[in-house]
Amino acid sequence: MNPRSGRANRRILIVDDTTSIHEDYRKILCADATGSQSLDSIEETLFGTAPSVRQTFVLDSAYQGQEALALVKKALADNAPYALVFIDMRMPPGWDGLETIEQLWNVDPNLQIALCTAYSDYSFEAIEARIQYSDQLLILKKPFDNLEIRQMACALTWKWQLAQDAALKLMGLERTVEERVQELLKVSHLLQYDVLTELPNSTLLGDRLTQAIAVCRRHDTQLAVMFIGLDRFKRINNALGYPVGDEMLKQVSQSLVATVRESDSVFRYGSDEFVLILNDIKHPQQTQYIAEKLLAAISVTRYVAGHDLSVTASLGISIYPNDSFNTVTLIKNAETAMHNSKARGPNDFSFFINEMNLRAQAQQSLESAIRQGLQRDEFILHYQPKLDLTNGRIVGAEALIRWHQPERGWIQPVDFIPVAEDSGLIVPLSQWVLRQACKQVQAWRAAGLPEMRISVNISAIDFRQRNFVANLTAILEHTGLAPGLLELEITESMLMQNVEDTFVTLRGIKDLGVRLSIDDFGTGYSSLSYLRRFPVDVLKIDQSFVRGLGENSQDARLISAIISLGKSLDLNIIAEGVETLEQLEFLQAHHCEEGQGFLFSKAVSADDFAQLIQAGHPSLMPDRSL
Repeated sequence: MNPRSGRANRRILIVDDTTSIHEDYRKILCADATGSQSLDSIEETLFGTAPSVRQTFVLDSAYQGQEALALVKKALADNAPYALVFIDMRMPPGWDGLETIEQLWNVDPNLQIALCTAYSDYSFEAIEARIQYSDQLLILKKPFDNLEIRQMACALTWKWQLAQDAALKLMGLERTVEERVQELLKVSHLLQYDVLTELPNSTLLGDRLTQAIAVCRRHDTQLAVMFIGLDRFKRINNALGYPVGDEMLKQVSQSLVATVRESDSVFRYGSDEFVLILNDIKHPQQTQYIAEKLLAAISVTRYVAGHDLSVTASLGISIYPNDSFNTVTLIKNAETAMHNSKARGPNDFSFFINEMNLRAQAQQSLESAIRQGLQRDEFILHYQPKLDLTNGRIVGAEALIRWHQPERGWIQPVDFIPVAEDSGLIVPLSQWVLRQACKQVQAWRAAGLPEMRISVNISAIDFRQRNFVANLTAILEHTGLAPGLLELEITESMLMQNVEDTFVTLRGIKDLGVRLSIDDFGTGYSSLSYLRRFPVDVLKIDQSFVRGLGENSQDARLISAIISLGKSLDLNIIAEGVETLEQLEFLQAHHCEEGQGFLFSKAVSADDFAQLIQAGHPSLMPDRSL
């Protein structure tokens, strides 16, 4: 006997029209209450076997098939089903054994059944053909042996239990498999779809584009890949927070899906970038109309979190098979065309041409050269003097980066600074400028030259680094420069991005004792309330306004207003880009305190600047007598 059989279902139903048969089953299968010799004791006497734990069965009786059916139904309702039924073949006047079996299996197909018969009412073939669950049916011929009955009861009840256990395990396994499949589907969806916009992501883009190319190849058709990059989208995140930016992205993605055909596909490629696959393009120029529609759909004003916001985009287009047969190359070419559009200005699109690849390769090469230039110490600083406009005395200098690359010669900042910003190299580059400028002031001081205030331009990317103030502190400590001799120039537009964080950073800088200057003042969108709040020391008038003096009366009025505003807020005023006597005279007449520009001096090397600030050097003010 299986050691686990003790937990098996031992409920048995006897179905027979003869009362004595029921009594016989009970004598065989139930414990002997009278104390008479049991089958186990007889076995021990005859064969010398150790007594075993006698299996006990719970028996119920039914005398007709209909009565048996009622008991089986009640047992199921009570959650106490029978495991085995002994059924007599002939039970007049009701159902015979086969019909009873059929009725019982209709309500409980799990029943194990032993059919007891003394007659050949049905052939075995007929029984097999009629009975559906023949593997659950045993035929017992009368008269039957007591041991046979007991063995059959033990075997069939245990078989019932094994079948139930297997079914439960199978159900559990199926449930586990289903749960795992759902988990895998969920993970697969997360891997292939963007959580924010619910658009397919770049992972799925490759597969979809590969399939689309295969269809085009089969039918000799064309498709277009459009790469869309939102213009200056970071301003929204910085000024209003990421939740607002996220909502804007969701609305833009919905607009993109609504603008193209159902047969086309829209993907979120990056943080503020999207890729579209346009199938079955008849002619490349067909995409021009679609590109214009997409740009118009993106640029509409949207109401987001209490703000009326609008954003533009730059769009690039590549065509299969004209521009490439390869999935990766088509996407890359469309992205290259997008960057070309962005360089021309916002809200524009362009088709890919091979010359763009050459430009992109040149940019990549320049990026590598910048990285190597930092390692090889190829960058230098030049210094443009700042003059007191009342006496012409040099009161400071602006540190300006220059780059002499061994293979290319002098490279202009306008050429390499944008590449450094796009690649993130502007951060180590800005840190190098800060460190070098501080060292140079200390070097001039060590050489016995007068103390000189040095100003350094800070990029928006560097300013937004979480450790900016900490890095600035480390540079000052390392170089030993007095904080009051360092002035950081920060653009007006940069200050207005994420105002609260900006204020915290500015406060940290001021706590160090470093001066703050708003560069290019007048070109941004700051308000007087913010200007009062920010702890700045200097307003720097943008050179575009200075250049317009004498040509544009509006520029003159604006400069006059900036000077008046600065004085009312007790700020120093400096004008950059001073190039003519007329400009100088206007600034002096309106009591602008400081100026810099080619009229006085261009940016010069550290050694040349040292000569300019030596005692006794003639003033850099132009001679008006000439």
